[in-house]
Amino acid sequence: MTDIKKQAESAMQNLLQSDEDQLFEELGMRTQAITQDITMAGSFEPHLVYDAADMGPQEVLGAIGRRLFRRWNKEAYKLLCGDDSDDKEKRTELASAIGAGDVAVAAALTSVLVSIGAAPALAAIIAAIVVKKFFAPAYDEFCGIWKESFDESA
Repeated sequence: MTDIKKQAESAMQNLLQSDEDQLFEELGMRTQAITQDITMAGSFEPHLVYDAADMGPQEVLGAIGRRLFRRWNKEAYKLLCGDDSDDKEKRTELASAIGAGDVAVAAALTSVLVSIGAAPALAAIIAAIVVKKFFAPAYDEFCGIWKESFDESA
């Protein structure tokens, strides 16, 4: 197991216990924190404490998180559920994680997102949201449910 996956699995143990609204707020909070301290981008589990004076209201953080998620969501879908032959290895990696549980799937997805340029601090949250929203025991169902969400979120 790669070091990235190990770090991602550790982060997922905590993140997957949060509900979707909390994850969106955390994504917004991490985004705000990274703009103030770029070194936080490299951590899968940056130590952040909510501060309304520095970060704004939680509902604004949630909105920021949702907007950022929408940007990454379609790209991650194309990468993992598309048919581009360049991404076949990444799709195989994710498919092999299914069956090992949601933590393994989220860690594999985090690893893939990092490999295409997402900051670890953001990739972990994005992966946790995807798994919370769309994870299913079979890879085809996972992609089908995920694709259907595009129509719902429009």
